[in-house]
Amino acid sequence: MTPVLLALASALAFATATVVQHRSAAEAPMSGGRFVAVRLMSRLLRHPAWLAGQAAAVVGLTLHALALHAGRVVLVQPLLSSGLVLALLLGALVDRRHADRRLPDRSEWAAAGLVAVGLTTFLVAARPSGGADVARPFPMLGCVLGALLVAAAAAGWSARPRARHRTLWLASAAGAGFGVAGLLLKEVVAQPLARWPALVALISVGAVSILMSQWAYRSGSLIQSLPVMTVIEPLVAILASGPLFGERLAPGAGAHTGQLVGVLGLGIGVALLSRRTALRETAPRPTASWSDTSTVRGGRARERVPT
Repeated sequence: MTPVLLALASALAFATATVVQHRSAAEAPMSGGRFVAVRLMSRLLRHPAWLAGQAAAVVGLTLHALALHAGRVVLVQPLLSSGLVLALLLGALVDRRHADRRLPDRSEWAAAGLVAVGLTTFLVAARPSGGADVARPFPMLGCVLGALLVAAAAAGWSARPRARHRTLWLASAAGAGFGVAGLLLKEVVAQPLARWPALVALISVGAVSILMSQWAYRSGSLIQSLPVMTVIEPLVAILASGPLFGERLAPGAGAHTGQLVGVLGLGIGVALLSRRTALRETAPRPTASWSDTSTVRGGRARERVPT
């Protein structure tokens, strides 16, 4: 139970950091040319809101490390996807106090339900067992090099003035990098002093992934980047947990079917929820041009006055 609670708390902190960082990155001035990503980061490092988002991310990372120390990768990493659902619930409670804010619609609640059902189905069917605190060295090295190569390829492609699908490639590189960073984090927290090569790799992969995510935020809307990153990160960790740490999922055709259905439901739900939520948050706020005392929003009557 402790790993589950820690993972859920970490998911909420990461969700808060994501929204704050996206809004800060989207507002930052940016020009083309060489070293575009470096100039973007130099501006963000002077942005108070972006720094506050990083502080929330540090809290999330600490809770994430504690969850991995207490539980298995295949259990903890998928639970991080629940941050979107938790953010939706808390955001709805807060927005009910503001008449000018849009509340989540039925499609968002349906997508949140799909995330919850998919996550529960996977965890019940997975029944993970086995596993070690220290990863096998060569598979881990392959994951690190793979994440860095993907990031380098995405950066090279996205630096082109007329690059197509720039946000998709950057978000994919960030999601893969964050997934590998989670794997490295589990090894580091097991023996922090003896695992300094893993710590160096964690810092390197984490820094590159943060850079890719901020570049993705700046290159397109949250609708384009957040679903990709949120889906790819746990998938990478789940697929690599066996070869790296020896974690095993429950065998049998029935268990495998449940695991596949759960992963598909989780991925589709996360993509739909993040897309619909981003559309709502970026939509123009409604303005009233007439008086109507019968308008109902969220089950409560609201009086509209002429503008």
